[in-house]
Amino acid sequence: MAKRKTLMDEARDELARDRELNGLYQRELAKLKVANQILAARQHAGLSQAALARRIGTQQSGVARMENAGCTSYTTITLAKIAAATGSRLEVRIVPAGSRRPALTTK
Repeated sequence: MAKRKTLMDEARDELARDRELNGLYQRELAKLKVANQILAARQHAGLSQAALARRIGTQQSGVARMENAGCTSYTTITLAKIAAATGSRLEVRIVPAGSRRPALTTK
């Protein structure tokens, strides 16, 4: 008997067929991941949004915006400031699509 497709199977199939949709999905997923990582780093450091804002030279509302998946205004420099202020390390990675391999590196 054939295995029944789940909703996630159907979504993966659709993303594999539609490059434009997959691109949009990847961009939105990346924004969500960054927002969640900012929130997690701040909480792990035991900082309020206001305390983190003071450490990186912005307003509390700016930190709140960055912790929202809809935010696109942060730069690599801002992310580095957040990492330093929370005792974290910033890593930027590009990973081959459809792979669970580590990020691409140069030799």
